[in-house]
Amino acid sequence: MARNPNEYQIFYHVGLGKAASTYLQNQIFPKLEGIRYIPRDRYRGYRGLIERSRDQRYLISREAAYRLTQRLDEFSAFKADARIILVLRRHDGWIASHYRRYLKNGGSMDFERYADLDSPEPLVWGEGQMRFMPMIEAIEKRFNSSPLVLFHEELKTDPFTLIDKLCAFTGARYRRDQIDLSAVHSSWSDNQLKIMRRTGKHLFSEIPKPVRHPGLHRVQRRLRLWACYGILGAGKLVPESLLDPSPLIHPDSLDRIRTHFAEDWRVCHEYAQTHNPSSPPLKR
Repeated sequence: MARNPNEYQIFYHVGLGKAASTYLQNQIFPKLEGIRYIPRDRYRGYRGLIERSRDQRYLISREAAYRLTQRLDEFSAFKADARIILVLRRHDGWIASHYRRYLKNGGSMDFERYADLDSPEPLVWGEGQMRFMPMIEAIEKRFNSSPLVLFHEELKTDPFTLIDKLCAFTGARYRRDQIDLSAVHSSWSDNQLKIMRRTGKHLFSEIPKPVRHPGLHRVQRRLRLWACYGILGAGKLVPESLLDPSPLIHPDSLDRIRTHFAEDWRVCHEYAQTHNPSSPPLKR
């Protein structure tokens, strides 16, 4: 017999990628008490898990990035009163981090083409895809409630305040001595990524086109990643004098993105101040 949806509440973390999703999934969410966390590797089976269990609160995390609308539609169809958690990162740092991951995985286009503010048909990221307030409005429309809006930068400056806000929103608890504040990933150097970008031009397409067969796609992707890691590792041995001295991402390009989205960033902070819960969490 199916559970009555009114018996439980779901909190859904919609990860935007490169905005602390991996850190939250590995270091924070599993340590919360008073709520059942469904790890990302069990996302496909979350409905069955909820049916088989009797918890009153669930926390589900799934990265959306390019497929934000699709993820929201999927989840609102299952639980339209779910409460949504959204972590934002300032636009310039966010898209720069996405670009570094793109290069690490074999991409080769320049940053200005990767994050294209001007084209009506961008190849990867366009102006409209990088705005955050439309994401918040899409959440409100589908779930008829305000999401919890948190900021990546706060994890560096005051991480426990961010966790407190998360707990106030979900009703969960945590123990500070159980939280590991160390970084999850070590980043590749600019020089390694420059070499990867140069080499990728000759080995891979700028935008990978996955094959239709899922198994073959996984094999293809795995082989590509192995090749990329080999190139990145070898990149440590290349003398800096042989590399292009220009920056991996020109500072002027990042300044333009930061300026262009300054109002969007300000409005998101105002939204969080207005709608985020202010009550203290249940903490032990």
